[in-house]
Amino acid sequence: MILMAACCMAIFSCKEKPAKTTAPEQPSFPVPDQVISYLPIGDLIREDIRRVDSFSAGILYKKEGGRKDSAYIDTAKFNQLAAKYFLVADLSDTAKFQQNFRQTSLMDETTELLNFIYEPKNAETTLRKAVVYIKPSLNVDKVNRVYLETESMEGDTLVQQKLTWVMEHYFIILTIKHPPKGEAVSSIEKVIWDAQSYAD
Repeated sequence: MILMAACCMAIFSCKEKPAKTTAPEQPSFPVPDQVISYLPIGDLIREDIRRVDSFSAGILYKKEGGRKDSAYIDTAKFNQLAAKYFLVADLSDTAKFQQNFRQTSLMDETTELLNFIYEPKNAETTLRKAVVYIKPSLNVDKVNRVYLETESMEGDTLVQQKLTWVMEHYFIILTIKHPPKGEAVSSIEKVIWDAQSYAD
């Protein structure tokens, strides 16, 4: 509850700022680092992990690429995968995250979601982009999903990943490996803990 309250305060602050100017509202606008509160992305994901740990239904793992595979996994394996892919170093320290990333925001009229977008200030970070999608409401604004893009090297192979965490439902990892020679190889992993999403 504390995490969600902090998140809501950040959203409220961001939505209130445009009202202070008479200029037409822009679809996306940068906000100076010193006057905004960055959303605690790592804490939001950890909170959802805790929900899964207390959930007794099955956790389904699916993989596509090369060959298809699916199996039910326990919470220990779930936690291992979640930490490996989503609790990355760039998100572990809130102060460093704010120092190394800039935040912008926009309201997507098509999806009716607030987008909080984080991009690195330099090219040295593994995390290349983070987006938090929030569904605003008259009561409590709710985090819908978190999207990440990472980029790293495995030997001489460039590895790009696009990761989506849908709160209370599942997460997806798209991995694309670019070897120095030959075509890129891609794979998709999906971990589902919401039974209604098993067939997706």
